[in-house]
Amino acid sequence: MSENTSEQTVNTAKKKKGMSFGLSAFIVGLGLVITKASGLLRDIIVSDRFGVDPATADIYRDAFTLSFTIPDLFYNLLVGGAIYSTVAPYLSAQLATGNEKKGVRTVSIFISVVSVVMIFFCTLGTVFSEQFYSLYALNKNTNPITLQLAAQASKMLFPQIFFIMLAALCNGVLNSYRRFTITSFGPVIYNILVLAAIAVFGGQTQQKLMMTTGGILASAVIYFFCQYFFGFKQMKQFRFNFNPVDKDFIALFKRAIPILISASITQINIVVLNFFANSFDKGSIYGYRNASTIWQIPYSVFVVAITTVMTPQLAGDYGSNKLKECSSLLSKSMKNALFLSIPSAAFIAVMNLDVVKAIYQWSSRYTDKNAYTASVFLLGFSSAIITAAVIHVFNQAFYAIGQTRIPLLAGIVGLVLNPIFCILFINMGIGPLSLSFAYSATNLCQMILLSVLYCRRKELAPHGIVGFLIKGFAAAAVMAGVTFIFDKLLPGHGRKIQQLMIFGAKGITAVIVYFLIAILLKMEEANFWIKRISGKLKRGGKKA
Repeated sequence: MSENTSEQTVNTAKKKKGMSFGLSAFIVGLGLVITKASGLLRDIIVSDRFGVDPATADIYRDAFTLSFTIPDLFYNLLVGGAIYSTVAPYLSAQLATGNEKKGVRTVSIFISVVSVVMIFFCTLGTVFSEQFYSLYALNKNTNPITLQLAAQASKMLFPQIFFIMLAALCNGVLNSYRRFTITSFGPVIYNILVLAAIAVFGGQTQQKLMMTTGGILASAVIYFFCQYFFGFKQMKQFRFNFNPVDKDFIALFKRAIPILISASITQINIVVLNFFANSFDKGSIYGYRNASTIWQIPYSVFVVAITTVMTPQLAGDYGSNKLKECSSLLSKSMKNALFLSIPSAAFIAVMNLDVVKAIYQWSSRYTDKNAYTASVFLLGFSSAIITAAVIHVFNQAFYAIGQTRIPLLAGIVGLVLNPIFCILFINMGIGPLSLSFAYSATNLCQMILLSVLYCRRKELAPHGIVGFLIKGFAAAAVMAGVTFIFDKLLPGHGRKIQQLMIFGAKGITAVIVYFLIAILLKMEEANFWIKRISGKLKRGGKKA
């Protein structure tokens, strides 16, 4: 009787786990969409609040954008993406094996040590912000006023990253306990508060710039306390325990090192690109940020959502030695990610200026020159949507099979190649396009390296990718051609509403053409997405 009860309990737990995972994947995806939308809205408000006087608009917008780079670099050098990728898997494993007390104790030490280190470096950054930002002055084209303003504004952002770190630690813990709703929508609360701070305090004086970053600091504090309060049942177990020589902590920290370095490399590359952006006209830093935000929307929403579902399942199959299932799952995930990424890249390449204007140009404060600057960067980034998708899928696959050093190797290669490509393309006279071309070229090299290294084990390698790519690019090429002709016949002029309607018509036409060609080419992914969408619509109709 007890054995049957025990078996039923296990089966019930498995069912709940599967249901919870499906629901959590949806919640994470929805959270990503809202977060990205609020990121776009943030840039629009920045353009409005710091663009009142056209004579100094670029200086203040660039200063605000630049003020985040060094604090973000500190954050990623010290903790970065290693927090979630270390805490959540470790604590989840301890909970699954009945070792909750050990897991709580070790994570408590991890949180304590990281917090002490962060307090020290945040204080260091706040006191010596001018010295850190003087590194940008090595580029002789840098505007000294912009640097001075950025250094002053960053004094509020260094302590901000401490509270962002605490919130991230809360997220890692709460996800281990499957509290996905809090961790997915907590960042939305933070973004709303940041938007409010920019809207209320933003302006073209040093005082208003400082008040804006001060408001962002307050937003981070509230964000942390919200995460802690809503997850209090789980978070109250953790106590301050500074014991850096503890053997369990050391083992956990060693797991974090490769992921930590990889996250740091990403942020270093951003600093490098902002350094080179100073070589061009005023407003280039802000335009670069606009373009970077746009291209990461399809990448984040489509690719990250897919790998969120793929990674734990791939890890389970690999641990069970189901290598055929691993290959099949990776193939399906890669194709689904690229099926949506390829047309996104083609549409952005053709409609780069229209995309920027549709998103950011809501008033005369965001000028045609601002839009053109961002569109130039965006054109170079279009191919990065595809290469970044492949890189992310392979990186998550490597993490799933326990080979964290290979993504680190690819990151180091990118760190070396990125400035080399920047210098090369700038010297070729390509202009601002040099930076996004350099980023895309670096991504291409990393993609090739990861693909070759992962596919050495043929039993794990994805299959059918070459044929899929030929069909996908063919469908995207037809879509791009139709979009280009449509754009020439009906340019997006007139009032904002008219512009958006025309832009929307072009987007809908592009989607229809792409899916029609994909169906004619018998791409399974097209039928998959059509059935999925139509199924949800039918269920929604029945409920209504």
